[in-house]
Amino acid sequence: MLSTVEKKEMLQDARSARRKDAFRKTNALDPLPSFDAYLEFLNSVNKTFATTPPAINPSRGCFKL
Repeated sequence: MLSTVEKKEMLQDARSARRKDAFRKTNALDPLPSFDAYLEFLNSVNKTFATTPPAINPSRGCFKL
């Protein structure tokens, strides 16, 4: 949760004309990516954050003493 101070800072930042113009310019320059580029991005995120399965320990398994 945001503190009261953080909320006030965010509202003050939102009222800034310079900040609004910066967001407008950024949105105008960056069109939406193509579907293929989006899929490539999702694959890279998946590779980065996917967990790898634990290595199989050969000393554990089905064996009798």
